[in-house]
Amino acid sequence: MSKPVAEAASAADRRARQPEAAQAPEYVLEARDVSKHFTVRGALGRTSVVRAVEDATVRLRPGQILALVGESGSGKTTLARMLARFHEPTRGEIVLRGEPLSGSRRARRTYHSEVQLIFQDPFGSLNPLHRVRYNLDRALRLHHPQLSAAEREERMTQLLERVSLTPAAEFAAKFPHELSGGQRQRVVIARALAVEPRVLLGDEPISMLDVSIRLEMLNLLQRLRTEDGLALLYITHDIASARYLCDEIAVMYAGQMVESGPKEDVIASPQHPYTKLLIESSPDPERGVGDREVFFAGADELGEPPSLIDPPAGCRFHPRCPFAMQECLEQAPPRTELGGGHWATCWLHAKGRAGELADTTHAAATAARRDALQGA
Repeated sequence: MSKPVAEAASAADRRARQPEAAQAPEYVLEARDVSKHFTVRGALGRTSVVRAVEDATVRLRPGQILALVGESGSGKTTLARMLARFHEPTRGEIVLRGEPLSGSRRARRTYHSEVQLIFQDPFGSLNPLHRVRYNLDRALRLHHPQLSAAEREERMTQLLERVSLTPAAEFAAKFPHELSGGQRQRVVIARALAVEPRVLLGDEPISMLDVSIRLEMLNLLQRLRTEDGLALLYITHDIASARYLCDEIAVMYAGQMVESGPKEDVIASPQHPYTKLLIESSPDPERGVGDREVFFAGADELGEPPSLIDPPAGCRFHPRCPFAMQECLEQAPPRTELGGGHWATCWLHAKGRAGELADTTHAAATAARRDALQGA
């Protein structure tokens, strides 16, 4: 065994022998009440502020998979980019292993060796002018400078085999355009694993892949969690894949977190109208024909997500919510703890009307509200 590899193995053994009290904090990565505002310049030089994320909190334990769900424009990717330190928060803080981040170059290098982002587009993530070998070797040279060329070559082979790209030598010699979408995404994951991270941030990592290979990618991510104890933030708009892969689900709407909890609790009993809309909008062969007709008949009344330059007062979902009350138009709803780590921000809970969420579908409530408005 080479000296660098032996030193790494002995360091891992020392960490394993440490007493429980000296182990890492409960959360490996946290975003504490982070907000991100972007200043944009419009016509005639006027500037506006886009409130992309507001007071969002995310906590990841080692070996945990948290799904962050919501429609396009909800702030999921912006939050992931803050966690990856591509954007600095306007407000709030990012904490790695219990320590707030510093701005030094060395601290950023250390951070990126522990937190890696997997992009949605695997082709755009790889340098198209270089072969797979170069893309992997560069990550190893940056984060493991003690390795010799032969050791880096051995590590590349191990990484490609781990993500089921065999024979490794053949794939290492290919250019990105010579690979399929699924193969390119596996190379991206192998490159992320090359730095030996503690956290992976997956920004819709399977959305651009063929349906036939999505399950393979989900199983690969599950295996990495099991074998390495990696924490994974899985960003998606697909409730079905979130339920298959994750432990917990957090729901974002218009830059804000509106509900979070264990996946079965959130999916079986959504406690925010937006979560209920997401779940009922996902394909379900068991859903009745009548429900589908009511849903599509009410689609025009659902409206569009609000502008994040001038978001509505009160609850940001109230213009699309069939359960909206006067309080929803005027004040931001309080957070209600529902037990077992499940919480939601909705005035229905504060007003004792949460049962309405379980008693009717979102589609039926939308149709009833439409009829009431027409009758008035």
